[in-house]
Amino acid sequence: MPAMNKEVIKYLTGRFIPAIVNVAVIVLAIRFLGPVEYGKYSLLIYTVLLVITLSFNWVQVSILRFLAGMPRETNVVMSRFFDLTIFSALFSTLIVILLGIWYFHLSWLELLLIALFAFLNHFYLFHQAILQAYHKTIRTAILEGSDQLIILIVLLVGLFFFEWRSSLLLFSSLVIGVAGVLILRSLIRVKGLLTIDLTHIYWDSRFSAKVAEFGYGITLWLFLSHLLMAMDRFIIMEYLGYRDAGMYSALKDLLFKCISFASFPIYISYQAKIHEQWNSRHHREAWVAIKEALSFEILIFIIFFIAFMVVKQMLLEEVLKIPEVDIWLIYLPVLLAAFLWQAGLLFQRFAELVFRSAYMLGAIGIVVALNLILNLVFVPVYGLIASSLALLFTSLLYAGFIVLLSFIAGQRLSKE
Repeated sequence: MPAMNKEVIKYLTGRFIPAIVNVAVIVLAIRFLGPVEYGKYSLLIYTVLLVITLSFNWVQVSILRFLAGMPRETNVVMSRFFDLTIFSALFSTLIVILLGIWYFHLSWLELLLIALFAFLNHFYLFHQAILQAYHKTIRTAILEGSDQLIILIVLLVGLFFFEWRSSLLLFSSLVIGVAGVLILRSLIRVKGLLTIDLTHIYWDSRFSAKVAEFGYGITLWLFLSHLLMAMDRFIIMEYLGYRDAGMYSALKDLLFKCISFASFPIYISYQAKIHEQWNSRHHREAWVAIKEALSFEILIFIIFFIAFMVVKQMLLEEVLKIPEVDIWLIYLPVLLAAFLWQAGLLFQRFAELVFRSAYMLGAIGIVVALNLILNLVFVPVYGLIASSLALLFTSLLYAGFIVLLSFIAGQRLSKE
């Protein structure tokens, strides 16, 4: 239990400021910029996220995997990872620029900001992975917290001093935040932690292939999970416009981020306990820990649900000023889907210890395809209600599949 408490404290220390700022950005953006601008911002940010996930996440997870067990004097390996980061940054930025021109029809200033954010974000994620690989919890918290605080300050100054009412303000905040934190990172760099030779290119085909082989499965799953969170927004925008996409995105982002922050301390602390029990060959105890963690997550969700229902009308109609989504067939399915998603992630880590990750990858692929079909068929007729119910249905399917796998694994372990 003390180890679990320590993990929860680490989580709260590192994630509290980013979580608060994320919620504040949603509230400020939707209230002062309006649903149209927030809708445009939401679609663009998910476009960048999807491209970066597909092009760089396999490098990021490999940094966490390979550097954690290596001594710090690994300048060649570090340089190889840095070279992969540069190549990925250039490729991703090019794709983002092409999508910005072809699909979003951005102005030159919008295109510049999106491209800068996509490019710089690779190096932010690179430094974040390095710090996490060497278990620098405090410095990771400083990195993430500083980024979020800079974003919030720039957003507040732009809104209330310059009275700038455009999604450009949001992307300006993101670019300044990432650039500022990279400068800060260079100033407080730990000696010996980051040793990169910028005078040579350390390309190695076998090394790159090994990195890709390790990271592609995780990357594909993460890409598909992001696609599940983004796809309905694009379909809503195509059929109903940016305003409806913005209202739906704000509701979805707010509920998912709040429930994630509220339940993730349970997730992170119990994952440590489950892996400890599993590595000690106490498999049945690991299964018991999973069920115990779920009971805590259900309790947290009940508390959050009651709190949300109490403030719902004031939050949606007066604070966010999107009374159009104050319909139970819109907000309730999204709320339930957010909980199901977190519960599914909790069980998934256990299921992956017993079954091949291909099961989870296949399941998320089917769910994404089904969600796409449901949105394409029903959004033109039923609007936002269709997207909310499709999200709930597909989240229930995925969580149910993961829970079933975990239950089968638990039954096997109980017989050992």
